Amino acid sequence: PSNVYKALEDIVGADHISDDPAVLDSYRYSLAHTAIHLGPYYDTFTPRGEAVLLPGSTEEVQAIVKLCNEFKIKFKAASTFWSAQGYPSEEGAIQLDMRRMDRVLEIDEKNMYAVIEPHVIGAILQAEAMKRGLNAHIHGPGASCSSLASSCALAGFGPDSMYMGQHTENLLGIEWVMPDGEILRV
Repeated sequence: PSNVYKALEDIVGADHISDDPAVLDSYRYSLAHTAIHLGPYYDTFTPRGEAVLLPGSTEEVQAIVKLCNEFKIKFKAASTFWSAQGYPSEEGAIQLDMRRMDRVLEIDEKNMYAVIEPHVIGAILQAEAMKRGLNAHIHGPGASCSSLASSCALAGFGPDSMYMGQHTENLLGIEWVMPDGEILRV
């Protein structure tokens, strides 16, 4: 509804929300290309969202989630959209594209840790780490996928896991917007 769209627009700004069908179709995924192998459904795609939003901060994500809960709107957040799991799985949902949250916030050289936002890909983190003589684990999907997302899902195995562990072993803390809109800090 237009009142909900306007409220979402007030959170992220007019430049960071769209309900244009062409934009929404660019956020659909062909199930024929997925690793979950649903069969030869070349004309079948993940559902088209109602809108796509690009939040720029944890606070914006929190406000979006709370508004979605208030109006009973489903949402799906994704960073680099690797496979169908990053896309809405049912009609009537909105898509959160985390690409504006792409900063390496801190690298502590002494204690060898980094604080990153969800869209920081492995290649960016590795480049920043190497400037300081450090190395970052690159997970199996590759350097073009979100470093943080793989830390929180599927263990984050990669070709260097034998030496550097897997992402779930290296994750030291998170700031996570929970489904109820509250922020969990660990």
